[in-house]
Amino acid sequence: MGFKTLKDILMGGRLPQAFQKRLKEAEAVSRWEAAVGPIIAKHAQALRVENAVLHVEVGHPIWRSELHHRRRQILEILNQGAKDESAILKDLHFSDPRNPGQGTKKNAKAAATKITKNTTSAG
Repeated sequence: MGFKTLKDILMGGRLPQAFQKRLKEAEAVSRWEAAVGPIIAKHAQALRVENAVLHVEVGHPIWRSELHHRRRQILEILNQGAKDESAILKDLHFSDPRNPGQGTKKNAKAAATKITKNTTSAG
């Protein structure tokens, strides 16, 4: 009687598809330091995966620029073992921890709505 690893049991196909997808995403994120190196990993933390996009918090614009230029290379390492057409992660999104809502359409729309409501109620 041989023993199976927990990963072998979990990836054995008996789990719901969504759970298997989340396991693959977690495995890809676990390669973050290998993909960017230990120095950059100290300044850029992989936070979460949403809709096949890895959200990364980057503390300085220079590191964000470096990661942006290496985006395809990083994605290749993170998606190791995945078939091209079914890549686990499709893109990277970089955010600044000092400016948590930067660059998102959702936050821009919410801010515009708030401004409109404030100016309407003030008049």
